Parts: sequence; structure tokens; C-alpha cells
Amino acid sequence: MIPLLAIPLLPLVAAAAALGLGRRLPWGGGELILGAVALSLAGLALMPSGAAASTTWFESGGYRLTVGLAATPLTYFVAVVVAGVAFCVGLYSLGYMAGRDDRPRFFAELGLFVGAMLTLVLSSSLVLLFAAWEMVGLASFLLIGFEHTEPAAGAAAKAFLMTRIGDVGLLLGWLLALAAVGTTDIDALVGAVESGRIASGAVTLMALLMLAGAVGKSAQLPLSAWLPDAMVGPTPVSALLHSATMVAAGVFLVLRLDPVFAAAPLARDALFWVGAATALVAGLIATAEADLKRVLAWSTCSQLGEMMIALGLGGPRAATFHLAAHAAFKSTLFLAAGVVQERMGTRAFDRLGGLARTLPVAGAAFLVAALALAGMPPLSGFWSEEAILAVASGHGPGTGALVVLLVFLGGAYIGRAGAATFLGRRRSTAGPSKPGWAMGTGMGVLALAAAGVGWLLVGRFGAALPFTAEPGTEVAWRNLGIAAGVFGLGLGVAKGWGGAPALGTFPTRLASGLAAATEAPARWTMRLAQTIPTVEVALDAGARAVAQGSWGIAERVERIEARGFGRGGDLLAAGLAAGGERLRTLQAGRLYLYTLGLFTWIAAALAAGALMLWP
Repeated sequence: MIPLLAIPLLPLVAAAAALGLGRRLPWGGGELILGAVALSLAGLALMPSGAAASTTWFESGGYRLTVGLAATPLTYFVAVVVAGVAFCVGLYSLGYMAGRDDRPRFFAELGLFVGAMLTLVLSSSLVLLFAAWEMVGLASFLLIGFEHTEPAAGAAAKAFLMTRIGDVGLLLGWLLALAAVGTTDIDALVGAVESGRIASGAVTLMALLMLAGAVGKSAQLPLSAWLPDAMVGPTPVSALLHSATMVAAGVFLVLRLDPVFAAAPLARDALFWVGAATALVAGLIATAEADLKRVLAWSTCSQLGEMMIALGLGGPRAATFHLAAHAAFKSTLFLAAGVVQERMGTRAFDRLGGLARTLPVAGAAFLVAALALAGMPPLSGFWSEEAILAVASGHGPGTGALVVLLVFLGGAYIGRAGAATFLGRRRSTAGPSKPGWAMGTGMGVLALAAAGVGWLLVGRFGAALPFTAEPGTEVAWRNLGIAAGVFGLGLGVAKGWGGAPALGTFPTRLASGLAAATEAPARWTMRLAQTIPTVEVALDAGARAVAQGSWGIAERVERIEARGFGRGGDLLAAGLAAGGERLRTLQAGRLYLYTLGLFTWIAAALAAGALMLWP
């Protein structure tokens, strides 16, 4: 248990140390986080296959809450991806945060996030997974709102509250699993589902509830609006949270519970349609965005949608492959965008251009990652996109054509972004600062991964990918996918050089419509959050009044009993006194009761709001 526990614990301990000692250290505590993540990576490399440990946290009435960690092929693979990207982003952060007085707080929050994410990935228990899931949400809130000013504070609150909507579904889903199986152990749940011990209707409801959590965390429609706004956070935050970790947590949840979704055809269909809608809409919007990091944000939504498509079609291996490839090329793109913003002071395309000579390292890294995203062979994105295309084309020409269209859109929006940033004429004057060795090294290592990880995973290290291998792609579909990527890239570069949207004005109108559609729910969610404290005060006053009234009645009954009413009065007084005592425990500081009550009120409010807004 100790070696396995050390993997997520090391970054958490380093986070506390960075917060307390960071001001005394040369890199503000960043060296502590970097060292801890490096040790976690070393621990993963030395960990024996199948390592696992768990213990019973609470047991009562036939229900058992377990907590534990397990290095299954899936959890081990994703943990290596998370720790690897975190190390490179941490190295980049040493240069990015250089000279800032608030470095210790940043690195402490970064360590908290990495530790929480590793706990989530390695968890073998639904209750521990949910606790880590919420800790990831808290850490992301702190990192997105790191500047503590607008618009960062508003974006952090929006991300936190919109993902909490999905978290209600995940909470109800694992509570239903506990009721059905009697334990929170994931392997026990999977075994019960595969053996048919749980009714099909319960399995379907469970899968749909957990899908709601995945939709929120992975920024899928209708809960996508928070991700582009989260780009106001520091660039390392975008590179880590919005490529390989936080937003990938929803995809990982579905992968972890793949047997549950496989036993629920309705949930798998929902997976496919949610992923398809998100991938298509987000891809179209990305072709029209005028901000470099917002293009990458919508691209993330679209790429995660492709993973959901693969999962909905029964291709978990392809989804896992693309998760790893996407982590490499998207984090590289975000880090290159951070170098551009640090040098130019802007991310707007109308003020960028001609930076290939000014920022050659960032330009080269962006080029490699962009070609990988567009599915150009032999880079990583080509192999993972091909795996998804193989799964999709196996289900008919319609799904195959959808993936080909998504490859075209990917080439179009990333070609346009690259051309608008690095080609053409320069539209503004560059600032004096230059990326240091730390920023260049972190970005360069990830660019190498974006180039070579796909080739490695289809070759010598193919056994590292979990799940059974799916059939390969037919030559015709492979050639069609490559042609779509090339055509999309060419169109995007031509449009980006001229400063125009890649596909005309329709994507711009689509983005405006989506923003209008999500504005009201987001505003309603913020108002709900502001109302909750008032509701809690009212409930507090009501509970105290009822408790005091019950206690007063009990005292009166005791006096009546003392005058000779016998055992009947004694029983009544005891019952009322116990009732008063139970009501008073509502104010006993039991955090888990308050949390459960909060989620209950949120769920009830969402249901009421949906009924009122239903046409």
C-alpha cells in the first residue's frame, strides 16, 4: 500500500511544502513540485504490474464503503500520461512564473491538482474517485481564478458551478451503485454488472447518471461553455488542465466503467450522440474564433467529443490512444501559445502574425503539434485518429464520414490558427522578454512526444495500451482521412494568412447562438449559488426553532408524567426528546450532512428549473 500510496501523496506533500517554504527557495517552490512529480513517475516505472491495496472505511447494515488504489492496465497508463505531462508543464512553469511574488501559491495549487488527479486515476473505489473528482474541481477553481481579478474570478466560478451540475449526476450514480451492490469497490460493481446481478434498468440509470458527470468535466454539450472562458487562467493551467488531466477525467470515467456502459445500450447511444454533437459544433466554432487560446479550447471540446464517439461505438482502446496523443499535442500547442502571449502581450489574431522568425522554438513546436492534430502521418494524431476512424467506419459509412469531417475541421482550425500567428506580416511589436530554457525544454519534450508517441504505441510499446485491439482501418478510409486533413490544413492556412474565418460566417453565427443559449443557464446557476447561503440560513433557523419546540414539549411532558400519568407519558417524553436531539444534530457541524443536503437542494432546484423552462 505504501509505494502505491506514495504516487499521489508526493505531489500533495510537495504542495504543502511549497506553500510554506516557497518564498525561501530559488524557484518559489516549483522545484519541490517538479521533484515530487519526477519521483511519482519513477514510482510508476518501478511499480509491479497489478499492484493494488484497499481498506474498508465504513461498514454498516450490509453496506461497505471501501477506499483503495489499483494499478490496472488502464489506470497505470493514464497515470503515466498525467504525470508525464505534469512534469513538462511544471518545468515550463519555472520560467513562466519567474520573478512573481505569488509563485508559492501557484505551485502549491498546481501540486494539489496533480495529486488529486493521480488519486482519481488510480482509485479503485467509487467513493475515493468521487472525493478526488471534487478535489480536482476545487484545484481547477483555484488555478483558473489564480489572478483573483475579473475576468479570471468569474471564469473560475463559472467552471466550478457548471461542472458541479454534472457532479450531481455522478454522486447519484455511485450512490445507486452502492445501493445495488452494497459496496463502492469498482471491481465488485463491474463483476455484478457482467454477471447480471443488477437489473438492466438500474444499470442504464446508473450509466446515464455517471455520464452526466463525464459530460460536465469533459466540457461536452450542453455543458461546454465554461471551457473557452477558462482560458483566462495562466498558460500552464490551460496546458495541464485542458489537455491531459481535468477535461480528460470525464473520458477516463467512462473508460474506467466501460463494462457498465457496455451493458447499457441507451447510455452508449447517448455517449455517441453527445460526442458527435460536441465534436461537430465545437470544431465549427473553432474555425471562426479570433483568439488563439480560445481556438485551442474549442478544439479540446471537439477532440474530447471524438473520444466520446469512439466510446459510444465500443472502441475504448481507440479512445485511450487518442487521449494520450491529444495530451501530447494539445499541451504543446497551449505552451507555444503561452510563449506567444508572453512575448506579444496578446492572443488576438488581428494583432499577431509573422512570428516564425521571432519565436522559432515556439513556431517549430506549434508546427509539429498542429500537424499531429490534423492527422498527418507519421505523427501521433495520425495513428490515434486512424484508430477512431477504424471503429467508426466499422459501424457504417455514415459514422466513418463523420470522423473524416472532424479530421477536416481539425486541419482547418489549426491551420488557420498557425498561419494567423506565425505566418504573414507582423501586426504588432514584440515585447522584450524571451522564453527561457525551462519554458523551451518543457515545450520541446512535449513536441517530441506529439511526434513520436503514436508510432511507439502502434509498435514496440503497443502492449501498454489497455483493452483489446480493434480491427485496422481499410486503406480507402485511411486515404480519405489523410486527404481530409491535408485539405483542411491547406484551407485553414490560406484563410489564416488572409485573416478570414476558415469556413465563412456560419461558424461565427453558430458561436453567437451557442453563447446566447448557455448565457441564461450560466446566469441562473450563478444566482442559485448566491441563493444557497440564504436558504441555509433559513433552514438553520427553522431547524433550531423545531428543535427548541420539541425540547420544550418534552420538558412539559416530563412534568405531566411527574404528576402521575405513568409509563405512557414516559415513552412519549422520551420519543419527543430524542426527536429534538436528532433535529439539533443538524447543527452539529457534520460536514457530510451539509454536503449531502447541498447536493439534494441543487438536484431539486435543477429539476424544478427544468420543469418550469420546459416548452
